[in-house]
Amino acid sequence: MDDSQSQDKACWTREMLHVFCDICIKAIEQGMRPNTHFDKAGWKYVMNCFNDQTGHALTKAQLKNKWDEIKKDWRIWKKLISKTGVEWSAELGTIAAPDEWWKAKNQVCFFQYV
Repeated sequence: MDDSQSQDKACWTREMLHVFCDICIKAIEQGMRPNTHFDKAGWKYVMNCFNDQTGHALTKAQLKNKWDEIKKDWRIWKKLISKTGVEWSAELGTIAAPDEWWKAKNQVCFFQYV
């Protein structure tokens, strides 16, 4: 793979994301993330396991970009569900909140774009 191909953005499916998250959890449980980032052995483990399980040989940069992206999403999700009256519906895979909360949130979003 040449340099131009290694920098391409990976096309992720839901299944690939789930596999990636499961692999990252296992790597963390095995101590391959001693601080805030995976160590060299951790990234090698993630890359090899991901390739073995999905058949996609993504680069460390591609996997790290996805890690950084989902980490930002997780922080937003965590902040959102910490609000009073807001919770996660695992059954539906959606945010559950009272109608008043949604009305207030939609009104704020409307005024931001007007």
